Amino acid sequence: MTVKTSPLSLASALLLAAGCFNPAGSDPTTGTSGSDGPTTTGEPVTTLDSEGPATSVEPTSSGSTTGDEGTATAVTGDASTGVTTGEPCTLDVCPCDSQDDCEPGLQCLDGTCVECIDSADCDGQACDPVDHVCRPCREHADCPETACELDDGLCFPRDSTSNVYIDPQLTCADQPCTFDQPCCSISQAMSQHQDATHVVVHLNPGTYATGLHLAQGGRRVALLGNELVKITVEAEPAVHLGVAMQDLAIDSELYVSQIRIEGGQGSAAVRCKSSARLWLDDVEIVAYGGRAISASDCRVVVRRGQLALNLQAITVDEGTDLRLENTLVAHYNMGAALEVGNASAAHLLYTTLGDVTQHAVGLFACLDGTAIVNARNSALLSHGVDDTFACAATALDLADSVVSAATLENPDTNTAFVDPGTVHLLFNNWGGGDLHVAGNGGALAGAARWKQGDPRTDVDGEPRPTMDGAPDVAGGDRPPG
Repeated sequence: MTVKTSPLSLASALLLAAGCFNPAGSDPTTGTSGSDGPTTTGEPVTTLDSEGPATSVEPTSSGSTTGDEGTATAVTGDASTGVTTGEPCTLDVCPCDSQDDCEPGLQCLDGTCVECIDSADCDGQACDPVDHVCRPCREHADCPETACELDDGLCFPRDSTSNVYIDPQLTCADQPCTFDQPCCSISQAMSQHQDATHVVVHLNPGTYATGLHLAQGGRRVALLGNELVKITVEAEPAVHLGVAMQDLAIDSELYVSQIRIEGGQGSAAVRCKSSARLWLDDVEIVAYGGRAISASDCRVVVRRGQLALNLQAITVDEGTDLRLENTLVAHYNMGAALEVGNASAAHLLYTTLGDVTQHAVGLFACLDGTAIVNARNSALLSHGVDDTFACAATALDLADSVVSAATLENPDTNTAFVDPGTVHLLFNNWGGGDLHVAGNGGALAGAARWKQGDPRTDVDGEPRPTMDGAPDVAGGDRPPG
């Protein structure tokens, strides 16, 4: 909706005196969605179950109204004076001086009746800071008192969420894990709140020697860091969701944001199992002596991620659904950059998959005939070697992307070919793991096509063109400006 900031003129007031007509005539929550999260419409919408299969979210109410749909409550007044009185105003129709001028459930903001001023007005959803309508949360910042359950677009409940705080530079004692008295480790905080269904773990800057293992069922946990949080682990994963070596399903969700996993070694830096759901936002995994991400029977979403210089990159199997969005994967060592196993699917949107190993199958591989790989607005590139992939043609669905394998070129789907010998010139430091584009992006520029629902920014938050069908840079990064 459009928020008006000036009062109605006398002529408009006289028109309203005869009976107000709602010019919107529609649900004010209608809008577009992006990677920043789902947006509500008058019908149930498909959220970015970037996690995998789509999730239906019911529309939110815009407050109680009277009269027929699309018609505001009548306003009466004295036409000679221009003073209007009578029934309260509905959304975006009449000016207001206080909340008393608005219908129940609406707020008066800058002279206009709106659905919400902040998220406290939205019963678990987020208040859009521009349109002031309630919508599903898209980022953890949308829920400042807790965190966003990104899978459903709902904020963690304020009254029943445990907020715990960690400072890795403290000596472990009997700290209560509060803001004023933080714990010394993630494990200490989780043990103190093992019975809480919703937990938000706030990480103070520093280096952590242990990570988080969530094995209990039915829990919703958010691990929120910042650009100064680093985790270096040995043997055990830095992020572990599920029960290893067991087929026990645990219907739990783990949301990880703004951490850097650097160095260390083990079987996997991040592991997900047991029919759980894992979201990784703004997570970097660098120089890990093992696999960066391993998932079995899990739903995994990676947004704005960066993986580089790890011993192995990504493997998913056993019915896993993986979504990579605005993500850079620089693969340098063993296996393929992306390996997709039985009954599993990998969905790449605005993702750069880069392989410098010059292996015969170093880019991506389907480990059996049930694996699926689809990519849109992405860059799938190997340097110096052609056709470094192993998937049947029926397993692939590529569009609006750039590839270095000539056999994948397809003008019908706007899938363009770039010479493998020139791939390294497209990036800032191909050999050093930096897959940010050089210059204007070269052959990647203009290859992608932005669509409604696509992310509005790139891996670094640079804005993308948000007109349906607009040309864009393929891959996770676009030049600044």
